Amino acid sequence: MPTFFLEGDCRSALARLFKADAEGRLRFGWSGHSLQAATLDDLLSGPVRFRDYIMEGFLTYGIRAEDSAPGCVLHFQGEGSNRDWSIGPQARHFIKAAGVAVSGEADA
Repeated sequence: MPTFFLEGDCRSALARLFKADAEGRLRFGWSGHSLQAATLDDLLSGPVRFRDYIMEGFLTYGIRAEDSAPGCVLHFQGEGSNRDWSIGPQARHFIKAAGVAVSGEADA
């Protein structure tokens, strides 16, 4: 699963990528949302599970952030779907669309 190395201040990058909705769930991308209410601190303390509509179906995956001062590491973890491979391209596209600079990428 992909890991993205983001440039700049970690909390600023996360604030550009994740927004809380009226129910307190984090939104990611166009259709991703956390399964439960969550904050940016929750991303930094452990994985938060998200549900997203990717490749004509719903996928559940985890996202965990790590403050690497300077920068931020964003880890994605699939849950065993045969479409988990599509999480990386979708995340990459949204990170770039949000204007967050990526200094590197790894695939575990």
